[in-house]
Amino acid sequence: MFAFLSSGTELRRFRKGALPKIAVAVLLFIPLIYGALYLWAFWAPTDELRNLPVALVNEDTGAVNDGERLLAGNDVVDKLVDGKDLDWHQTDAADAAAGVSNGEYYFSLTIPANFSASAISAGTDLPQSAVLQVNYNDSNSFLASTLGKSAMAQVREAVAVNVGEQTVNTLLVGLHDAGAGIRDAADGATQLANGLDTAKAGAGDLVVGLASLADGTATLNSGAGKLDAGATTLTDGLATLSSGAATLSDKSGELATGAGQLAAGATGLAAGTGAVATGTSTVSDSVTKLIAAINAAPAGTPAAAFLPALGELQVGAGKVAAGAADANAGAGQVSGAASALANGSAQLSAGAGQIAGGLSSAHSGAAALSAGASDLSAGTQTLADGSQALLDGGSKLESGAGQLVDGSHTLATALTDGAEKIPNDSDGLISQKSVVIADPVSLDQTWDNESAGFGEGFAPFFIALATFVGALITWLILRALPTRALATSASGIRTIMTGFLPAMAIGLGQVVIMVLVLVYGIGLEPTYWLGMSAFMYLAALAFLAVQQMFIVLLGSAAGRVVSLVLLMMMLTSSGGTYPVETTPEFFQALHPFMPASWVVTGLRELITGGIDYRLWVSVASLAALLIGSLAISAWSAGKQRMWTIKRLHPELTI
Repeated sequence: MFAFLSSGTELRRFRKGALPKIAVAVLLFIPLIYGALYLWAFWAPTDELRNLPVALVNEDTGAVNDGERLLAGNDVVDKLVDGKDLDWHQTDAADAAAGVSNGEYYFSLTIPANFSASAISAGTDLPQSAVLQVNYNDSNSFLASTLGKSAMAQVREAVAVNVGEQTVNTLLVGLHDAGAGIRDAADGATQLANGLDTAKAGAGDLVVGLASLADGTATLNSGAGKLDAGATTLTDGLATLSSGAATLSDKSGELATGAGQLAAGATGLAAGTGAVATGTSTVSDSVTKLIAAINAAPAGTPAAAFLPALGELQVGAGKVAAGAADANAGAGQVSGAASALANGSAQLSAGAGQIAGGLSSAHSGAAALSAGASDLSAGTQTLADGSQALLDGGSKLESGAGQLVDGSHTLATALTDGAEKIPNDSDGLISQKSVVIADPVSLDQTWDNESAGFGEGFAPFFIALATFVGALITWLILRALPTRALATSASGIRTIMTGFLPAMAIGLGQVVIMVLVLVYGIGLEPTYWLGMSAFMYLAALAFLAVQQMFIVLLGSAAGRVVSLVLLMMMLTSSGGTYPVETTPEFFQALHPFMPASWVVTGLRELITGGIDYRLWVSVASLAALLIGSLAISAWSAGKQRMWTIKRLHPELTI
């Protein structure tokens, strides 16, 4: 089970010496170095974009919105700087352009001069989106540009909120102003409606007053007719009454004369009547006595026995006769007087009838006159009420008409003002404004040196990796320090070159083949393909020299292990993928000293264009690494001419 620990296993060789034990430890940690180190370097690069240096240029000159000064550019700058999403460097256009060109800034963001004016242009006849100008340079870092585009999209959204507020605010102010006019128009319409209500009520009162006036006029006319008829009747009655009164006056005298005659006849009649009465009384007494005597006489007394008594009777009868004559004469007088009196009475009765008829006519006329006067009074009151209602209705109508006039003026003015503030846009202009409102901020993205795609963008990193691995494989096949050369009296540099020259030839073959495949096979289109080829060969030589140096100095096994460690360090700190500013500070500190950093920088400029001092710095650095590594290897080779037991039996061999 534990056979791997027995004396016959390969691990037996690592029991003696410190270097073999270190080698085993390195072997144990190699996967960790490659895995953990890489994960550590690129654990969360997008969270570290706040370290990415970006130029920020504000050229906004501002604008005037509704009488107030608007500096939207300043608001955007404050928002970006305070947000710290990127390492913003506020500068001018010239410095930004130079910085993006030489790699001081990965890209730049410029707020143009008309930014504020564009932000409020949605309410004008020339609507346009506010533009943010972004300038990238893929020769700085393709992935930085990619991340920058993503970051700019977020910046655009954030800025769009502010600019959108300005845009919408401009529209809302216009609508508010128009709304004020509409509200004034509504007030005017309310006044107009109130005026119409008042005028309607006044017109109703006016109609009622006119109806009352008509009724009162009719009643007045009827009463006047009745009054006229009653007055006529009263006049006729009074005339009849006057005529009857005259007749009555004339016949009253005749009646008085007849009455006198009647009185005289009555007196004679009374005297005769008295005589008749006296005679009659005497006759009566005589008759009474005769009857009494007859009654008292015995039966069979002759009638002559009673005659004396008849003498008194004759006297009485004489008186009666005389009285009767007198009464007859008085009666004649009375009869004449009575006849005259009857005539006078008849005439008096006729006059009294005329008076009664006149009085009746006068009463009827007076009644008709009173009724007519009453109707006339009622008609007059109705006429007065109708006139007052007519006056009230006219007043209300006048007030309502005044409100109508005021309301119509307010309505007209407010509608005119509101109409002026509400734009009357064409369909095309409405479409433009809709686009601006929907997309208030746009990005104007330009590139100084644009990569054709991810392949071209990442080519520098993978070429650097390929050349280093090519050198590593080369030294697995070739001897970095030929032992035959050491046995001669050749100098150290000659000894080193004995091993290096074959590696140079293989390296050249590797570069030629790689360039041909990249250009003609994959489709890489470098801006300077000859320059790229030469630079790749320089990188290959430098990597061959540095790995040879490790082998010469540390031995073949340890030197190759160190080369592997260096490869991992370069992968994580060269900035070939994510910008080095997004990695932990440990890798940022390593970046300037890693050979792959120089290779990536030089290849970016040769492939995408935009050559500047960084290429020459890279060339100089690789040349220095090449020369320095060869010099150190030559020095070390010169000291290794004497063989020792340790060299004959090294602690660790591969």
